[in-house]
Amino acid sequence: MQRRGILITNLGTPTAPTRGAVKEYLEEFLMDPYVISLPGPLRYLLVKTIAKRRSEKSAKAYARVWTSSGGPLRDHANSLAQCVRASTSLPVAVGMRYGTPSFEDAHKLLEPSCDEVVVISAYPQYADSTYKSTVERLKAVFADTRTLITRPYFDEPFFIDAHSALLREHIASDVDHLLLSFHGVPELHIRKADASQNHCLKHDDCCEMPNPTQATCYRYQCLRTAALLRDAVSVPTTVAFQSRLGLASWLKPYTDEKVRELAESGVRNLAVACPSFISDNIETLYEIGYEVREVFLDAGGNRLDVVPCLNESEQWVDLVVKWAIADGEEHTLLSGD
Repeated sequence: MQRRGILITNLGTPTAPTRGAVKEYLEEFLMDPYVISLPGPLRYLLVKTIAKRRSEKSAKAYARVWTSSGGPLRDHANSLAQCVRASTSLPVAVGMRYGTPSFEDAHKLLEPSCDEVVVISAYPQYADSTYKSTVERLKAVFADTRTLITRPYFDEPFFIDAHSALLREHIASDVDHLLLSFHGVPELHIRKADASQNHCLKHDDCCEMPNPTQATCYRYQCLRTAALLRDAVSVPTTVAFQSRLGLASWLKPYTDEKVRELAESGVRNLAVACPSFISDNIETLYEIGYEVREVFLDAGGNRLDVVPCLNESEQWVDLVVKWAIADGEEHTLLSGD
């Protein structure tokens, strides 16, 4: 009988909220060709420049949200792993795509006692820079182990139910608008993921037209998640994209510009939820909780409430446990028979 292990994944986090640690993390993250798709030498020069310029500011941001046990993203991953371990009695490890604990660290923990690993993806929506990058790295690290990963679950009913429960719990009665802020990606990434090269971003309503490319279209999957979540609330809802980097054109509208527009149009109490993240991190706690909130208040808004991510909420834990023990179509086989 096969002994199954569970791997809880996420993007990663620096080892400390210091300039040096953040610079090291940024260099590893940005050198991934799925993140910046330039030829190696050009990517190296660009990454060194970006990491040097951003490390001090980013370290200060991390310091605002850091915890004594290693930062919010790592804390939530460890807590989720503990919940799954308690519910299944299976071996459970945490592994980050960048930084520590790494996929190699997780492999060392699981490999001696497990001949099958189920990976819980941190990404509800497919993107080359997150889901595909993770898949390709897992294939290399776990090549000698039967390994499966959860498929993108952007429209999975239990995932939508778990997020809907958060919205109902955390949106105050006086909130007059909900902004669903998804992590942005460059428009170039959307076009590259379109195998046909004649659909994505060719028309303003391209995501409303059924097309095979939607299986790997991050924009479509974000908009689909948003459409399903709108039914959970009774206030107007808007979609925007955050965390853009550099001068390239990223998915629009941009979150900071959208909250300014909402405040100027009369929205006074705004709630912001981030359904592309399963765990609170610097982009939800600092970018939304500090930077975007400041933009909204300066533009005339009264209050901006940040809806927590799924973290270790009861329905989310139940869904992860379901995936952890499932043998059906929820998973994609990465390696092994």
